Parts: sequence; structure tokens; C-alpha cells
Amino acid sequence: METNEAKEYRNKLYTELAKIGKCLSSARRLELLELLIQCEKTVENLAAETQMSVANTSRHLQILFKASLVKRRKEGNFVVYSLASDQVAQLVSSLNQVGSEQLEKMQTLQDDLAKRAGSLTITLSQARQQRQALFLDVRPTDEYQAGHIKGALNIPFDQLEEHLSFLPSDREIIVYCRGNLCTYADLATGLLHDKGYRAYSLNHSYYDWITKEK
Repeated sequence: METNEAKEYRNKLYTELAKIGKCLSSARRLELLELLIQCEKTVENLAAETQMSVANTSRHLQILFKASLVKRRKEGNFVVYSLASDQVAQLVSSLNQVGSEQLEKMQTLQDDLAKRAGSLTITLSQARQQRQALFLDVRPTDEYQAGHIKGALNIPFDQLEEHLSFLPSDREIIVYCRGNLCTYADLATGLLHDKGYRAYSLNHSYYDWITKEK
């Protein structure tokens, strides 16, 4: 039979572990962690990306920091945040994967977006087999510079329509952004399809590209 000391020890450990679960119970904090998988970012940058106020963004980041999920450093007048470890990225990625596979609503929302955007999709394994296609990274430049699929062209989504002339009309184009929680890949693919390009949406991130089995 378990001793009182052993039970108390076990309960304390579960209490500490539950702090991470509580921290991840916020949609906004999950979004911040997804963005930090891409690259380190300032509070102001994260606020702009999530369309939250700087004060609200800072409060969420403080909670993530207290749970040891992110770390921070000063850079001049700015505070720069990044994930605390590779294990945090794995945790967030695994949570996303479990949600996509187990929550029917998530899959329905993703399918509806692709349908509304007129986007054709391609799987990760299919994309890896493409040798002649152009990979188009529609993330912001800072995320592209932090890491991208080899040979990929970067045109941020909000600049895509005015830079269509940079894209070849005689090659298939595989568009990717931050993964299946991001709308950019589907929306960009739909735009390119309307303009006559042979484009496919890869609803996986660069992180997926380098970590998922080949």
C-alpha cells in the first residue's frame, strides 16, 4: 500500500505538471507558442501577429514564462521571447496533431477553409517527392530567415498579389506557411489558382518538414 509520504510526493508532482496544462488552456497562449515555433519574436511583433494589445500579449507571455514554456531576453528597448526548449515545440506540435486527429470540428474547419478558398492540397509525403515544383513560403520574412525548406522562395502573404510576376507560370507551386492552424497557405493557393497557376497548399509547417518522418 502506498505510504502517505509517497502519496504526497505524487500529488505534488501532478500539481506541478497541471500548471502546464492550465497554461495551455488559453487559445491565445497556444497561438503565441505556435508563432514562437517559427522564430523568436518581440512582444510588439507577437501583438501585431495575434491582433492583441501589447499589454494583453505581455500578460499571456508572463504566464507562459512562469510555467517555464518560454524564455526571454532584452534587446535594446525590446523584450524578445523564444520557446524554452525543443521539448516545448514538440509538446505544442503534438497537441496540434492530437487535436487535428481527434477533434472532428478542427478537421471540418480546415476542410471548409480549403473549399472556400478554392485550394487544392498536397500531403507532406507527396510534397517530399516533388523535384520540379517551386516551394513558396508565405510567412513573414523573419520566420523565413530563421529556417525554410531548401530552395523555397519567400513572398509574405500580404505581398503576394503584387509580386506574382516573380512566380514561374510553367512549374507547379507548393505553398506553405505555419501549418494547419494558419490560413495563409490555403488563401494563397486559392489566389494563385484564380490567377492561372498550378498551385497546391501544403498544410504543414517548416517545423513539420524537418521533424516528421520522411
